[in-house]
Order: sequence, then C-alpha cells, then structure tokens
Amino acid sequence: MKAWLLQCKFEMLRNLRNRRFFFFSILLPVGFYFLYVHLVGKAVVIDGVNWPTYYMISMATFGVVGTGLNGLSSRVAYERTQGWVKLMQTTPQRASNYITTKIAANVLLNICEVAILFVAGAAVEHVTMGVGEWMLAAITTILGGLVFIALGILVGHLAGSDASQIVASILYFLMSITGGLWMPVSTMPSVMRHIANFMPTYHLAHIAWNVLAGKGIAVTDIWVLLVYLVVFTGLAVYLANRRSDARVA
Repeated sequence: MKAWLLQCKFEMLRNLRNRRFFFFSILLPVGFYFLYVHLVGKAVVIDGVNWPTYYMISMATFGVVGTGLNGLSSRVAYERTQGWVKLMQTTPQRASNYITTKIAANVLLNICEVAILFVAGAAVEHVTMGVGEWMLAAITTILGGLVFIALGILVGHLAGSDASQIVASILYFLMSITGGLWMPVSTMPSVMRHIANFMPTYHLAHIAWNVLAGKGIAVTDIWVLLVYLVVFTGLAVYLANRRSDARVA
C-alpha cells in the first residue's frame, strides 16, 4: 500500500508540473469562465439556471475532460512505447499499480480542478447554491470524469506519443463544443442539438444543470455515461492485453 501511495503521489506531481495540464485543465477553463460570464451577462438565465452558475458547471466539466484527455493520453503513449509497463513487471509491484495510480491521481486532480472553478464562481461571480447542491454538483462532475480518464488511457494505447497529443486535443475541443460546454445546447442549430444528445460531455454537465434547475438527476444521463465508461475501459483493456500478448509472442 505504501508503494502504491508513493507512486500515486509521483503521478500527481508529474501532472502538476505538466504545463499542458495546467493550461488546459486550470487556466483555460477559468479564463473562459470569467470571459464568457461577462460577455453574455449575469442576468441571462439558461434552462432555469442563471448564467454564472450554468457556465461554472460547463467549465468545471470542460476542465475535467481536459484532465483525463490531455493529462493521460500522451503519457500512457510515451510510457508504452518506451517499455515502462514491461519494466514495471520486473519489479515487486503489481502490474495493476501502473494504471490504478494514474486513475487515482487524475481523480484527485479533478477534485482540485472542480474546487478551483467553484471557488472562482462563488468568490468572484457570487454564485450561490445550497450546500447539498454544491456537493452533488461537485461529486457528479468528479466521478463523471472517470469516463474521460478511460478515454485518455484508450487514446494512449491507440496512438504514439506525438500523435496522441493531437488526437486528444481534437477530441477535447470537439466533444466540448458539440457537448454544449462552450455554448448552451438550447442556442445551437437543430443538427448540433441532436449531436449533443450523443456526447458524454453533454450528459455529464446535464446532471449538474438539472440539479441546479430543480429537475433532479435524469437516469438517461447516468446510463449514457456508464455505457461510455464501459466501452472506453473495455477497448483500453483489450488493446493493452493485445500488446502484452504480442510482446510475449
């Protein structure tokens, strides 16, 4: 357990020292939040939620997506091509520690990212919610980030270290835009609104949006996220095992 905790700490420090992570997961969401709150106006209400609160959830989700994709894909790809997994198998540590510490470290980083966005919303834009609403919005956003952690690992197994950065960045922005994180889905053209219904980014943010609008959690959002999580995880495990079998052969 001590070795696992040390490795988890190491993974967290690596992320915090990563400029790409800091920019895409912290600076960009916070910067967009302040910019668009003032461009659109605080008096605007979207689907029963005032704009500063609505967009705080959007950017918290945006940051969580960035943590999973940009924080993991290139690192997994680099370490895979450099034979780190094979090296780990020669040590006393369990092979599973390699991936579980990365997942745990990214969940902790998601907690930090969501906390920063929520503090920015409350302290600067005067967002007010009940304690239960704050907690539920934070928990669902953080746990929903597991979907994008799995996607980041999958991209790392699909592409090389250089290509994975490009693929992850494209997915990051495409899923964020089509998922209604940059602009409300209700303001999009009908085709874009239809596409949003298939995006995990939309369904993750939609959970908190509904809670804040007093509508409760939609079961559809949970099921869509679970399906994506199972698919991304299954594909990542399959690719990892296939590469492992190829090395043995």
